[in-house]
Amino acid sequence: NVATVFSTTLGDKSFNDSCWAGLNTLKDKYGIEIAYYELKADYAKTLPALTEYAESGNWEIIVSGSYSTVEGAQADVEAFPNQKFIHYDASVQDTENGPYANAFSMEYKQNEGSYLVGWLAGKLTSSGTIAALGAQEADVIWDFIYGYLEGAKAAREDIKVITSFVGDWENVSKAKDLANDAMSQGADILFHIAGGAGAGMFEAIAESGKTGVWGIGVDSDQYAEYEAADKPEIANIVLTSMIKNVGNSLVWAYDKEVEGTLEWGTHVVLGIAEDTVGPAESGGFLNLDQSILDEYKQVKQDVADGKIKVSTAFGHSAEEQAAF
Repeated sequence: NVATVFSTTLGDKSFNDSCWAGLNTLKDKYGIEIAYYELKADYAKTLPALTEYAESGNWEIIVSGSYSTVEGAQADVEAFPNQKFIHYDASVQDTENGPYANAFSMEYKQNEGSYLVGWLAGKLTSSGTIAALGAQEADVIWDFIYGYLEGAKAAREDIKVITSFVGDWENVSKAKDLANDAMSQGADILFHIAGGAGAGMFEAIAESGKTGVWGIGVDSDQYAEYEAADKPEIANIVLTSMIKNVGNSLVWAYDKEVEGTLEWGTHVVLGIAEDTVGPAESGGFLNLDQSILDEYKQVKQDVADGKIKVSTAFGHSAEEQAAF
């Protein structure tokens, strides 16, 4: 049985929904019980929420995710050595008392996947101006932006990228304002890395009435999400999404645990080569010219093979990130 703690809320059509989809796959496959708790961005509740699950004794594995909750997760991993924990999108092993034999963690090379959506944006922009809307100025968000900028510049040398930050993961109206501002400056392809707040970007594009303006989603296939929600006005302006397959990676890890091969006490980093990040091949992506698709496939292979090395924001100061 598996319980999870979401850093924000379920229904974000993004990061949390991907996790929950993976756990539901496990429920259907193995007949296990699953449960969740929503922190709603109140990260001070991380430790007590995880502790409540751990003390109950009902959950073989407790799942948590993101950099926002990693400190609380590390504290619980240490406090409950007989409880198994899986953490995604950050390492829980890098403390003075780690690594922990009761924990397994995964990160994703979002810079690699973002390089590919940036490359597509650079190829497809008519105006030569595109945009990136981040949630917060955190390392992981900058890592998306690093890849997006490099990919766009590789596709079009004279590209202009408007970068802005919402300030949190839930302020839809702020994201909408930022998207409208970017479009007023000529941006015709906008990429959000803002969780639930990103809905505001899509709303702004749909309501603008502008033709030839596209939105790029994040974490989940947001074209599929909006199509399933019967919102064609949004689905029809989604070019692609930079998928971070949290759900798939959790299924992969759980399957290994069932097989007895999951390496507890370790941390792994998954990227294009492991098929855990990259553009969703849906929405506007399906209508790309074959010549662009052929070139895209080669770029993707070159990233997977390491021929194209994408810069990362990790290990750089805030000043260096801003300068980049």
